[in-house]
Amino acid sequence: MYTDSVNTIQSNSVQNLNARDRSRIETRRRLLETGLELFSRQGVATTRASDVASASGVAVGTLYLHFKDKQGLLRAILREGVEELMSALQQMALSPVPEPAAAVRAHTEILVRFAESHPGLCRILFDPESVRTNISTEITEHLVAMQEQRLREGAAKGVIPPCMDPTVAAHGVVGMLLQVLNWWARNPGTVPADTVIETLTRLRLSGLYQC
Repeated sequence: MYTDSVNTIQSNSVQNLNARDRSRIETRRRLLETGLELFSRQGVATTRASDVASASGVAVGTLYLHFKDKQGLLRAILREGVEELMSALQQMALSPVPEPAAAVRAHTEILVRFAESHPGLCRILFDPESVRTNISTEITEHLVAMQEQRLREGAAKGVIPPCMDPTVAAHGVVGMLLQVLNWWARNPGTVPADTVIETLTRLRLSGLYQC
């Protein structure tokens, strides 16, 4: 099943809509769920819009009414799928953990647990076709911007040493995290989640807080 974050309208609100609007919302949800399943299993490039429509029980023209084209569906899956992750990271930013080691561990755990719970979404995020069309790049850039802001705040407090450039460090940290999560999502069960969290946390701490 697709993540709860896709279902942005509460069930009681849906029930208050007329039959036509309820059908439209249900069709959109089904297309998102089916698209997630097929893109993650078959790859984005080899999955056609008609494949998603057929597996969803609708005509391909219905898919185009909701998402314009396959890229629109892909963008919606990624954007709505990572809302849960972005929300968790934003909450952490609003309630920062004062001790650097605890903050780094908490940030790392959010990312790893999300990848653990959403392996299919991660496979789509790192799919070559997603990267080629810059859809996953937009998400990556947002993660970099959030990380850079936290690093600049740390530098202002004297937690991050002056030898560490926040912009370069943010790209380096996010690049390392995403590379590991990409590998881990494609090789489930290879390493326990706790081991991934511990290793990445130690790497981040040893690299960011020492000159």
